[in-house]
Amino acid sequence: MGERMIDMIGRYWRTIRHLTARQLLFQVWNPLRGRPRLRWHHRAATNVPSLPLPITFTFLNQPVTFDAAIDWNYAANGKLWTYNLNYFAFLDEVSEADGAALIHDFIRQTSQLRDGLEPYPTSLRLVNWRRFLMQHRLNDPLIDQHLYAQTTLLRSRLEYHLGGNHLLENACALLIMAIHFRQQLWYRQAARLLRVELNEQILSDGGHYERSPVYHQLLTDRLLDVYETRGAQLHQIDPTLIELVGQKVGLMLGWLQAVTFRNGDVPMVNDSAHGVAPSTAQLLQRATYLNRQPTPVTLGESGYRMLMTSRFECFIDVGPVGPDHQPGHAHADTLSFVLYADGRPLIIDVGTSTYSIGPRRDWERSTAAHNTVTVNEQNSSEVWGGFRIGRRAAVKLLRDTPRLVIAQHTGYRQPLGATHVRTWHLSDDQTLVISDRVDLSKGVTKQWFYFDKSIYLIPLADGVQTDQFRLNVSSESDFEVSTSVCERASGFNQRRPASCLTIRFDQSVTTTIRIIP
Repeated sequence: MGERMIDMIGRYWRTIRHLTARQLLFQVWNPLRGRPRLRWHHRAATNVPSLPLPITFTFLNQPVTFDAAIDWNYAANGKLWTYNLNYFAFLDEVSEADGAALIHDFIRQTSQLRDGLEPYPTSLRLVNWRRFLMQHRLNDPLIDQHLYAQTTLLRSRLEYHLGGNHLLENACALLIMAIHFRQQLWYRQAARLLRVELNEQILSDGGHYERSPVYHQLLTDRLLDVYETRGAQLHQIDPTLIELVGQKVGLMLGWLQAVTFRNGDVPMVNDSAHGVAPSTAQLLQRATYLNRQPTPVTLGESGYRMLMTSRFECFIDVGPVGPDHQPGHAHADTLSFVLYADGRPLIIDVGTSTYSIGPRRDWERSTAAHNTVTVNEQNSSEVWGGFRIGRRAAVKLLRDTPRLVIAQHTGYRQPLGATHVRTWHLSDDQTLVISDRVDLSKGVTKQWFYFDKSIYLIPLADGVQTDQFRLNVSSESDFEVSTSVCERASGFNQRRPASCLTIRFDQSVTTTIRIIP
């Protein structure tokens, strides 16, 4: 057996060994039963408004114009674009007549639908169609019949093979539609699933266990949908479920408050992208309207910390990359950080611009694309295949205080036999000291720092400076400082120039960042 084949088998084993028994079962079963098909006896609709053609849809910053007909299977921009088309989130931005025409066109093409009938887009579409009907007080038996058929399909295709945010979205959609159609059997299934997933996926500090602030925002918004759908019927069926949803919403809002910077930004860590989720302020406003308030939390189990002074906000990652069985949206960013100074971004995460498998996706998930340390150009966790992780870095907290955090991770033990230890110390209101030590006698060890697009770096003999700050490097041995220009994500399929600072060092290095008064 060739060396490459052995490596591939090892990578697969290091990946699948973390899956649950349920995931493994459904990973085998799902491909065997083929793609989803809707059991739907189509009949022609009457008095349907004409389609607003030509029509342009813009998702992931990619506009597509349909002139003569809408192709709900449009795939030229990748599966995520097709998913977005099939979510029907655009119904909030169109008139009643145009929205009804678009829904009926989708219904007319039911027998040709492919990706749009998968459980995740179906879950989001169910909620969006129902909201549109309620907003406009539409009573359309054909749409209701199709909604019923879609919900029946979803019930048989719950994403147990994936778990994570997909399964939580499935549970929320099924519960909302069970209430809509007053289906006791659906409700019991959805309530049981939602209860299990909420208790597993929402951590004790309120963070979602996939550890993406943007997915956290999306799921908080979805749980607010569930909470908004509550009513006398829900209380009569299960008076404790709405209490659980409200409790988890409070914790999730509290977590968002704890990780959101003073200017309203959230860290773009793991799979996070600009422009795809409601802001923290919008979610807090919606929650207030629904009489829900954030629950104050102390960051803990999610593995994130926010070190703060009057001028600095330093968000750091000292936790696992994600849940063992579902780290698909994780990056190899252990012991990375994001730094804001005086309410403005200074050191940033480069973010996510694509889910398409390829060099860009590989780089954005790599350790070298984050504000941490690489050893011999390797990743701290074995990210591969777009959404997979084999070997994972394990973190140990050595010190955890509001202004001093020390942590180490094991991501370089195999095969390099090295351990990375990092210290963050806010020594005063305008000085952050970062110290790194790697117990490796030989190898290429580098610190990486990525700066906001507005920052122009001026090289110094021992670092860099701008009109805002000065960064100085010191070490017991030789080090080398270099700057370059890279591309950071400003949204899906959008990238902007950013400055990168690389510090090559041996075993230990200290970097001091000081705001210029």
